[in-house]
Amino acid sequence: MNSVFNALPVRDLARTGTLPTAKPLSHITSEDSAVHLLTDFADRKLSMLNSDMSVSEARLWMKLGDTPFKVVENQAGDCLGILAIEDVNGEKAMSMAHRQGVTLKDLRVRDIFRPVSELPAIHYRDLRAATVGDLVSTFREVHEEYLLVLDDNRHEPGHAYLRGLVCARELVQRLDMTIDLDHRATKFYEIVNVVQGGF
Repeated sequence: MNSVFNALPVRDLARTGTLPTAKPLSHITSEDSAVHLLTDFADRKLSMLNSDMSVSEARLWMKLGDTPFKVVENQAGDCLGILAIEDVNGEKAMSMAHRQGVTLKDLRVRDIFRPVSELPAIHYRDLRAATVGDLVSTFREVHEEYLLVLDDNRHEPGHAYLRGLVCARELVQRLDMTIDLDHRATKFYEIVNVVQGGF
């Protein structure tokens, strides 16, 4: 097969003193494309935790990685769900340890992560066609902090894979909403309810 390949246009940066190393985190509006809020695992290295890992070790990895969530996988490398930083730092871990009659250091990721079966999922094609305002409406409806984003597997027609996810917390930050800090909102739908003047 004789393919023809073309060289890409090359820019001369002789007059450029410096360049930023990352795209700046910009504020968005409700009319912008919802895709701006996707944590796309095709672009960003997927951060994984094994379900057998201890919760204290998971907490350490999350702090070192400076990430609010990690994907939880089994030994075969299948995605089982996600573990959020609030799961390891909050009451959920303490409560589960108490219920199981074990100490926090004996608790495993599998005991407190959020399974795929309990998380809402949307398709990447729908996300691409949606606005940020549509995402706000979706989060209000599902009352969850994360939306899984699925995409079609080109190598296995009829099968989907986890393309990425959308985090409600980032949505609030990027929309630059004003929030009543006296209200101790913990879920995204509560945060939206206390927004002054938002949607």
